[in-house]
Amino acid sequence: MDLLKQLETKLQTLVQQRTQLLAEVEALKAKGSGEAEGLRAELAQAREAREALHREREEVRERLEALLKALEQAG
Repeated sequence: MDLLKQLETKLQTLVQQRTQLLAEVEALKAKGSGEAEGLRAELAQAREAREALHREREEVRERLEALLKALEQAG
């Protein structure tokens, strides 16, 4: 009977540990999901910044070409 009580206690402990580990796994999944969402947002911002820089570079290139053309015509 004493052995049965020990086994029951051990089983209850294992069930509690399993429940705690499952809760920790869910918390880690949620944290990872939140981090992934944050990284997606950062990536979107970086892409927008890259596109803005690309547009700005094109504008500068066009202005430079216009200036060079004006200089060629003047001289």
